[in-house]
Amino acid sequence: MSLTSILLFATSVLAVLSGFSVFVGASKVDRARMTWFFAAAIMAALWSVAIALFLALPAGSEASAPALIMMIYIASAVMMVALLGFAGWEHWYGKVLTVCAALAVVIMSTIVLNNTSILFAGFTLSNQGNTVQLVNGVVYWLYMFFFVLNSCLAWFFILQHSRRTRMKRVRQGDYVLLVGLVITGALSMISDLVLPLFVRYDLIWIGPLALSATLVAFYYAILRFRIISISSTWLKTLSYIVLLVSGAVIYMLIFYLIFTALFKIPNPSTSILVLNFLMIVIVLLLMPLINEVNASMRSMISVGQVDIAYVIKKLNHVATRNIDLRELASFLAVHLHFAYIGFIINGKLYGSKSLAMSAEEILQITRMKPTARGEVWQEPNKGVQKTLNDLDLKAVAELRNAKGKAFGQIVVGKPLGKSSFERRDLIQLEMIINLVATVIDSEKHIRA
Repeated sequence: MSLTSILLFATSVLAVLSGFSVFVGASKVDRARMTWFFAAAIMAALWSVAIALFLALPAGSEASAPALIMMIYIASAVMMVALLGFAGWEHWYGKVLTVCAALAVVIMSTIVLNNTSILFAGFTLSNQGNTVQLVNGVVYWLYMFFFVLNSCLAWFFILQHSRRTRMKRVRQGDYVLLVGLVITGALSMISDLVLPLFVRYDLIWIGPLALSATLVAFYYAILRFRIISISSTWLKTLSYIVLLVSGAVIYMLIFYLIFTALFKIPNPSTSILVLNFLMIVIVLLLMPLINEVNASMRSMISVGQVDIAYVIKKLNHVATRNIDLRELASFLAVHLHFAYIGFIINGKLYGSKSLAMSAEEILQITRMKPTARGEVWQEPNKGVQKTLNDLDLKAVAELRNAKGKAFGQIVVGKPLGKSSFERRDLIQLEMIINLVATVIDSEKHIRA
């Protein structure tokens, strides 16, 4: 299997996944347009796969070649109809043009399938490359005209849609698609229509590869500019798969360029290509774990500052399951960089480590005066302050539920690497304390 085949298969998968995600995530208003987009993605994938299979056919597979050749030209024609439907279906004249284009494809496909010799006179399968001897006649020139006309109409409708919309994000997505389709149209015109007829056939893979890349780029634009809503878990997973395969494709292109430049070998062996593709897929699959470990290590190592984003992310995750208060206290102590953090709830202490605090001392802390509304830090009297000093604790704050009622306290030890609190420490801690109080949610999720 060559690099071209791997890229065509990979981008085919990307195109279908992108089209499906856009179709499922589209609103009711855009559902018809996105149905056409999904159909175009499927046809682009069939076009790509047919080309990949034909170019990879070994000598002696003459029986399979005609069907693949017909799939190349019929799939691309149907794809152009779908693109036209996507671009112009919201207008009555767009519907008329799309139906006319579909009828033209049906009629021409029927004629060519009954007599393939009017499209191609023969084909050659060899180790030097597979080729098709196209017939320079009316049918092929009509095919070229159909391709160019549909492309121009699709560009016109997309440009019109971008100008009519009032939403900037939709306009930006249209521009991405329009630029991609113009580039794809120019490349396809040269590599898939002109060169195969007059010069060479082995570059027909450029067109479908460019189109698949354009469809994926449009999908990224849809996500980037929030044109559709990706809310369900499986749809988010699907989007991650699209990103993963895209990363693998980009890596394979870079690998191919570096490999050929260093070793002066025009085509790496199939085993090398497949191994590299599998390795990059494995690495990309491990990226969430690698990023999580890296964020955790960075948060623990950076004693001089707190990675607020990481702490909040983990607290939001903790909120979805039952809470072990001792584990939560240990996590906060490690990542907020304090010698000790503990929760006093219902007369019990849940700390990040063992602390010899008697029941009388716990009662003394819990009887501290409530704070003013809006403040969380409590002011200890002389007796409580002596207790805190003996236990090497530096501050006490209230934990309040969603109704503003105090249901417990958090006690904090000295900050690591510092002798006392700084204002920044108090501000960061106050924000975290409010979030922790929400996570603990009074008495509902407490588990010692």
